[in-house]
Amino acid sequence: MTATAKKSRWQRIKEEVVEIWILTIYLAIFFSAISYLRFAILQHAGITDSEFWMNAIKAAVCAKFMMISRALYPLKIHPLRPLVWHILGRSLAYVLMVTVLIGIEEGIMAKIHGKHLAAGITGLEPGSINMFFALVLLYWLMVIPYITYSAIAQALGENRLRKLVFGYNK
Repeated sequence: MTATAKKSRWQRIKEEVVEIWILTIYLAIFFSAISYLRFAILQHAGITDSEFWMNAIKAAVCAKFMMISRALYPLKIHPLRPLVWHILGRSLAYVLMVTVLIGIEEGIMAKIHGKHLAAGITGLEPGSINMFFALVLLYWLMVIPYITYSAIAQALGENRLRKLVFGYNK
C-alpha cells in the first residue's frame, strides 16, 4: 500500500471523526433544548425530575446510527427528481430511527425508575400521546437541516457548499 493510499484512508477517518463530533454536538444541543422544555413543563406541574446528562450519550448514539445508516443506505440524488423529495424521504427514515432509539432509551429509563412505559417515553402520565407525537415532530425538525446539508453537498459538491456556506474550502 502506498503512502498516498494510507493518507487518504487516514484522511477519511479524520473527516468521519470530525463529522460525528459535529453531528453529536448538534444533536446534543437539540436534545438539551427538548429536555429543557420538558423540564420546564414538568416543573410547572410541580415535578422536578430531569436527566440532562443523558443528552450527550443520546446524541452520540444517534449520530453514530445516522452515520451508519448513511453508509449502508446512501442518499442517491436522481437528476429528474426534485431535491426536496430526497430530503423528505431520508429525513422521515432518520426520524423513524431516532424515534425508535429514543423510545428504547426512555423505556429503559422508565424501567430503571419503576415508571409506566408510556410515562417514560413521553415524560408525562400514560395517555399523553400528543406529547409523544410532538416530540417526534421536533425530532423530524432536528434531522431536516442535517439531511438538507448532506443532499445539497452531494448535489453541489462538499467543497463548493462549504465555501458557499462557511466561506472556506478544504
